[in-house]
Amino acid sequence: MLHALSFLLQPILAGLFLSGQDTAIDSHATNAMVVVTLCLVMTVLAFPAWRRGLVPRAAFTISAALLVVEIVQTGAGFGHVMWIHIPLGVLMMGGVAQLMPMIMRTYTPAAASAAAVVPFPAAEAGE
Repeated sequence: MLHALSFLLQPILAGLFLSGQDTAIDSHATNAMVVVTLCLVMTVLAFPAWRRGLVPRAAFTISAALLVVEIVQTGAGFGHVMWIHIPLGVLMMGGVAQLMPMIMRTYTPAAASAAAVVPFPAAEAGE
């Protein structure tokens, strides 16, 4: 949740800079480091959560992919490579939008829910 909120602050800070508030670029850069740090923490925590069946595997893989893309994004931003920086920001928004429902609701693994609905037939004695 903190990652998503910090992530959503990024285009606001970029828009403030583009609107003429030159100090907003420093806030944008600082918040970029916060976003990457929060994504690292989220990815590290997603691994054991996935292994324990608390979240789907996709929550871990999307977190890990976001971490890689956010690192590239930060490098492109600091390097002023805007033709990469802006499209990657849009791409990352899609990743965050995919990830949030996975981690914000109760997860029931498909195998567990299928087993709860259709019990395994018990073997009869003597068969």
